[in-house]
Amino acid sequence: MWRHRVDYLFISPFFILFLIFGLYPLLFGIQLSFSRWQPGKDMVFIGLDNYKTLLLTDPELKQALLNTIVMLLWILPTGLGGALVLAVMLNARKLVGRSFFRTLFFLPFVTSQVIVSFVFQSLLDKDYGWVNLLMGLVGIPPIPWLTQTFWAQISITLLLHWMGMGTNILIFLGALQAIDRELYEAAEIDGATATQQFFNVTFPMIRPVMLFMIITATIGLMNLYAPVVLLTNGGPGGTTLTLFMRMIQLMTSIRYGEGAGFGFIIGGIILLITLVQMKFLSSWWTVEGKLKQ
Repeated sequence: MWRHRVDYLFISPFFILFLIFGLYPLLFGIQLSFSRWQPGKDMVFIGLDNYKTLLLTDPELKQALLNTIVMLLWILPTGLGGALVLAVMLNARKLVGRSFFRTLFFLPFVTSQVIVSFVFQSLLDKDYGWVNLLMGLVGIPPIPWLTQTFWAQISITLLLHWMGMGTNILIFLGALQAIDRELYEAAEIDGATATQQFFNVTFPMIRPVMLFMIITATIGLMNLYAPVVLLTNGGPGGTTLTLFMRMIQLMTSIRYGEGAGFGFIIGGIILLITLVQMKFLSSWWTVEGKLKQ
């Protein structure tokens, strides 16, 4: 180590910052989740009481978990499916203005989530929103986009699709452009249609990327916070309350021990779902696994 002291000196800023802002908060959070603590008072170790309170007596946890799973089952397939279809269209060589449309779809990614959420809230307002106003011009009655459970979930879905579609399309485009064109040429020689080429060439070749997208999108949805807070604030009646929102509620209520415990519960749920996805999808979503089957 002394011989390479100069080398270690150059890489030391990363490790110093990681210890201060990464490892220390993690260890403090673990300690806090097993304690009762308020600022200005001593931290009291209480064992698993915080976890017992959350898992056994906190109805908001069950509600938030149910809401998050429902949004996951609804948003995940529609978001990734739509992004894949658009990516295939944008990858077409004969598409006029292909670069323009790629830029257009990616613009939401660089736009502030806060601004976008406020704009959607204004557009979807039941009494003063432009969407209901335009629908009223053709005789369609106003829709309670933000005050009725079903429509509130639809509104969140539209917002998340608008914000996340650009990133998903970009990743799918990278996967599509990595496919050897000779495979498509061979398929055309064999008389395969565009639909047959998609399901027999494109889809099998991007399966590993699709698995990656499913896992990362699941993690993102499980940690969903800002867009939902700004659009519906968990309403109506807590039907759009997410796990991360509930954790923030505990923290702002100065229930720091329970909030820290809730954070590790969220992490455990994400880890469990990810392991299940990798277990049941990894062999199917790889080319080698498909060939073996």
